[in-house]
Amino acid sequence: MAKGQKSNTRKFAFKNRKTTKNQQLNLDEIMLRFLETKKLENRSPKTIKTYKQSLDHFAKWYTDSGLERIDTDCLRNYIEYMRFQKEKWDDHETLAGVIAQTGVSARTVNNIIRNLRVFFNWAEKERSLSINPTAGIKYLTEEKGGFEVFSDEDVRLLLSAPAIKTYTGFRDYVMMLTLIDTGIRIGELTNLRIENVDLKLRQITVPAEVAKNNTLRVLPIGRKTRDEIEKLIDYINVEQSDYLFLSQFGERFHSDSFAKLLKKYGKKVGVAGVRCSPHTFRHYFAVKFLRSGGESFSLMRILGHTDMAMTNRYVRYSLNEIQLIHEKASPVANLYQEHQIATPIRRKNFK
Repeated sequence: MAKGQKSNTRKFAFKNRKTTKNQQLNLDEIMLRFLETKKLENRSPKTIKTYKQSLDHFAKWYTDSGLERIDTDCLRNYIEYMRFQKEKWDDHETLAGVIAQTGVSARTVNNIIRNLRVFFNWAEKERSLSINPTAGIKYLTEEKGGFEVFSDEDVRLLLSAPAIKTYTGFRDYVMMLTLIDTGIRIGELTNLRIENVDLKLRQITVPAEVAKNNTLRVLPIGRKTRDEIEKLIDYINVEQSDYLFLSQFGERFHSDSFAKLLKKYGKKVGVAGVRCSPHTFRHYFAVKFLRSGGESFSLMRILGHTDMAMTNRYVRYSLNEIQLIHEKASPVANLYQEHQIATPIRRKNFK
């Protein structure tokens, strides 16, 4: 070989990139098997629906993106899209196009990551793919803010908003009463059937298949709420197996439809400075329960929390609120402010 000429023989033999199972996987087929497996594991219909929504959205994005591999970089691109580019509500059944806002919250992204991680962990164990793309993905940092709570006046105004002489207005009024009286989740409320309500014992049973954590729980209700629910049941006059809250067409009334109506009611009566959402009623119930002497463990069971971590948010809120109330209502502070009593001169040395 002449001096200065390069040899064509490489010192290192590079391997040809192999087509991995990750490139060949039939995503739709694996997703279907995953969801069927979760059904066999007796996961709640709501949990399975959540998995399906996350997977369907990711699969559509992946197809549209033109990417050839599902790997960690692919998921990072998807997370970036969700966080900063996705049009909010564009994949929602009834709210699509209502709100022109891009990007979803870090909390929403983390929920999606969590669902995808469950799926890809399962697929890896099933040997449906050779590399788990979620292995190098971390959760986003969430803002640890407080939560909003209706005031008593807000609640009174909202209860006055529906036209209770109409069926739909009375239904909305009864739904509000039930949310306020029980702290039930809106998704659980709209899935209740008449047979889940015991008017005599004044109890609502949230079936396991309806509950968020797949655990049955029983919620007490007050006499006023019981009486109004009874009126609603008498009015609609349907079978015990039918849903408790129906649309004007006699079909199950969905939670997102109620959420939209609640916002309209809030604007109608001038409730401002607080988010008018069904979940704000849940916060209101929890805070009022503790203010009235309820203890935290009972609150945890009523709300359907799996541990005290979430419940303790309400406990901390109530303790902070008590401190603020005391500062405003302190007998000593009011005594000196209202009557302008002079503070005695302090002596430097006491004998």
